[in-house]
Amino acid sequence: MSKIIFSDLDGTLLNDDKQISAGNREAIRRATRAGHSFVIATGRPFESAKKVSDSLGLNEEGCYIVSYNGAHVYDCYRQEVLLHRTLGRPVVEQLFALADEAGLYIQTYQNGEVLTKADTEELRWYVSHTNLVPMPRADVLDYLTTDPSKMIVISLNEHDRLERFRVQLEAWSHGRCRMIFSTPKYLEIVPDGVSKQMGIHFLAGKLGVDPADTIAIGDEMNDCEMIEAAGLGVAMSNANPDVKPIADYVTQATNNEDAIAEVIERFIPL
Repeated sequence: MSKIIFSDLDGTLLNDDKQISAGNREAIRRATRAGHSFVIATGRPFESAKKVSDSLGLNEEGCYIVSYNGAHVYDCYRQEVLLHRTLGRPVVEQLFALADEAGLYIQTYQNGEVLTKADTEELRWYVSHTNLVPMPRADVLDYLTTDPSKMIVISLNEHDRLERFRVQLEAWSHGRCRMIFSTPKYLEIVPDGVSKQMGIHFLAGKLGVDPADTIAIGDEMNDCEMIEAAGLGVAMSNANPDVKPIADYVTQATNNEDAIAEVIERFIPL
């Protein structure tokens, strides 16, 4: 029975140096050659996730990317976008205004560029972790010509400010967008109804795979719904402590070891 493996990137497939171990590479290769599907499921923009996919050689049948926390689904083999959800222009404009009023940094994306209003510590920190192109512009809304799939409000040291902002926008966000913390530093904003869980259901339906034959592996709060929705939910050994209780299995290895290989060897028929 073919299975679908959904793996988060940061803190899961990638080690702390943003590299993929040789053991994980080989295990993924054996799984896909045995007829299973492997899916990168990340909050990162598509262009950033695609670089990781290319480095793994994930261009065979059964290789996919779920990016922007579920707003974008891509078939790596056919080079085809299967799903694309966006935030409406009025929502984007209002979010920039609301973040400005709160004195918080906010960014969005276009064609692999990180768009924001000014060159700040938050922007420099973010691009150093994602290898995307920084594009600080005072006229950011004029430069933005497409509706984006995600925005992020970032505070490097003051999570409480992000939480207050989330609470402030809670009522306004209904029917407009969805807010979720991917790390204590990142309040991510995606189209209403979008999640990694949605990506699991969409791909399982598209491929005719029973959700019971899906495996989801993650480490942070934005992985929780995906872990709960999968047939087998896996939390990393290094996961946020709030993630582990909802998982069916917690790896012995960390993201700096061969945790993905551990899951594949334990649960995937090869």
